[in-house]
Amino acid sequence: MTDYMRKHTGRECPPPPDNPADQPKPPGDGNGCTDYPTSNPPDLKPPTPCPPPDPCCNCQTPPTTGTNCLEDLIAHQTAETAALTQENLFTQELNKLLETAKKARQAYTRDKYLELVEKWEKEDIDIAELVRKLVCAVPCWRCILDCYVCPLLNELDTDQKWLYDDDKLITTLNDLYDLQYWLTRDRGVKNRRLNRIKDVLTAWNSPATSIEKALNDNRALIDSLGPFIGPHPGKAIYDVFLVLIPRHLAIAPPATADLTTMIDKKYTEFCPCDDGKPDDCCGPDVGELSFRGRLVEPAAYLIDPERYFPLMCCLIEKRYVPSKDALSKADADLAKVNDRITRYEKAIGDGWKADFDKNARAAIPSDINCCDYENHQEGCGHGQQQQSQAR
Repeated sequence: MTDYMRKHTGRECPPPPDNPADQPKPPGDGNGCTDYPTSNPPDLKPPTPCPPPDPCCNCQTPPTTGTNCLEDLIAHQTAETAALTQENLFTQELNKLLETAKKARQAYTRDKYLELVEKWEKEDIDIAELVRKLVCAVPCWRCILDCYVCPLLNELDTDQKWLYDDDKLITTLNDLYDLQYWLTRDRGVKNRRLNRIKDVLTAWNSPATSIEKALNDNRALIDSLGPFIGPHPGKAIYDVFLVLIPRHLAIAPPATADLTTMIDKKYTEFCPCDDGKPDDCCGPDVGELSFRGRLVEPAAYLIDPERYFPLMCCLIEKRYVPSKDALSKADADLAKVNDRITRYEKAIGDGWKADFDKNARAAIPSDINCCDYENHQEGCGHGQQQQSQAR
């Protein structure tokens, strides 16, 4: 067994917890990923058409402004051009991601990995001991969090629900403004989702550097918190439970028989209203994080270097590309509806009288032969004349 798999002296004292805290999932190859979520607006029924002309009238081709087909074509062509531009930019972006990943893999060697795992194990023991001292000094630690921290997190959760209502969208559309609202909300959901994925990809741009920085930050925090445990233990509660433990577990290797944290899971379970919606089929969680989870920056964690490229490919293929495509489509759909709304607003705006006057005058022929327009079938004729006189 390699050195990094052996337990360090003191690893068994205190004994491992019966219910260790969660550690990151092993990297996935994408086979366990569900399809990227899609969304489509409810059907928008067209307005009820006006009744046709009086059947007693032989109307010629009805007048129309005739510009809708051209305006629709322009809007479609604009969207196609924008999509092609986005496609070219995306190809450049993928090439950049590939180059970044190559450099990251060269720096993330097996020797570096084993060195970082050893540091993590030592810190795991030290953090477990720090937690033991803290909860001994403040046995009501959970009540302190419940009384002073959870209300703040609950307020944030309520604020988020006021804004997004868990990303629920309206299910009935009555007009174009409803559709515009639905598409705007849907675009917001897709944009937030893409930003989360981008943040995770950024964290994996240089795992060796980011993991080492987190380990150094944790070591500095462990050393600084020690003196507070005795005289002022309350000052350590926030840093231990909301910074140190989350950051330590965020970079942890996936749990194995020899790499299981000494930190009990109960020290990570509080403020039950503040939960997230995990999406970790590739290993890293790109789902909606709890507010506690957002207190710590997205981080790469300790995986076998040989699993680095499969992890990155899974993230890009199963999550980043579909997310980016979904946002591009949402942008295009919203732009089309915005164009339609602008067009209709202009049609019924302050200038509609002038346009109507020109179109209506141009539509009426100068020479009129009523025989061409009157339908002399049964039920028409005299009845129509009476109707015309009544008017």
